Amino acid sequence: MKEEMELILPNTGTEILKVRPSDIVYIEADGNYCTMHLTGGFEQQLWFNRQRFISIISEQMRTEKPAFVVVGRSFIVNISYIYRINPVQGELVLFDNLNPAQIRLHASQEALNRLKDMIGSMNTILP
Repeated sequence: MKEEMELILPNTGTEILKVRPSDIVYIEADGNYCTMHLTGGFEQQLWFNRQRFISIISEQMRTEKPAFVVVGRSFIVNISYIYRINPVQGELVLFDNLNPAQIRLHASQEALNRLKDMIGSMNTILP
């Protein structure tokens, strides 16, 4: 069985984080910082911006199947945790079986429509 890779995130000049992509539910960007939301409801402050996180995962996961998608300006979401996309209500619901509360994110109707179309095109119907 193939062992899952781990991301190495240089968080500060003196700290690095090591995390499996499957443990990241979503990243919430806020200006120059991000908050990484992990399974089980754990949160970790990241001392870099959204674009830096995208650059890190693109570099480190280049040989892996895409696992994350950018939703609007504020979120990077692990595709595996998407439960419901409702563009009309501007709501994206994520489900983490280690955290009993549903995670509700709010994004623009346009961003959620793009996400819905992208997810829909990923699924193919088998004959």
